[in-house]
Amino acid sequence: MDTPRKKITSDQEQNNSYCKISGSDSKLYDFVDSNLKKENVDGFSLGFSKNIIRKIEAKQQRRFNQKIYCLISILVLMCIPFFLSFLTTEFIAVLFSLVLKYKFVFTFLIIVVISIQYGEKFINAKKDLP
Repeated sequence: MDTPRKKITSDQEQNNSYCKISGSDSKLYDFVDSNLKKENVDGFSLGFSKNIIRKIEAKQQRRFNQKIYCLISILVLMCIPFFLSFLTTEFIAVLFSLVLKYKFVFTFLIIVVISIQYGEKFINAKKDLP
């Protein structure tokens, strides 16, 4: 079913004649177009709500961390006198010999803890990037 090209273009021209915009409407469309291209200086930016939510979550996490740190410090303060009551010269000698015997294990554990801390900082820093 072939239709000649001239008939298609004449039909299109006829349809376009119905869609012509009057002068006042054209000015209105130009006004709306120009205002849509401008940034909104009166309102908030698009990422504002995400930024606020992130700050609120960080504040809640800091509060939780402070509670945990307070609990740990209270437990440590309670354990120090208990530990000091066991200190004798024999106990110190056994403890020192134990540390010397397993010095590589203690060193390895300390290195692992430090590397985990640095790894978390690098991973969290990469998550914050857009």
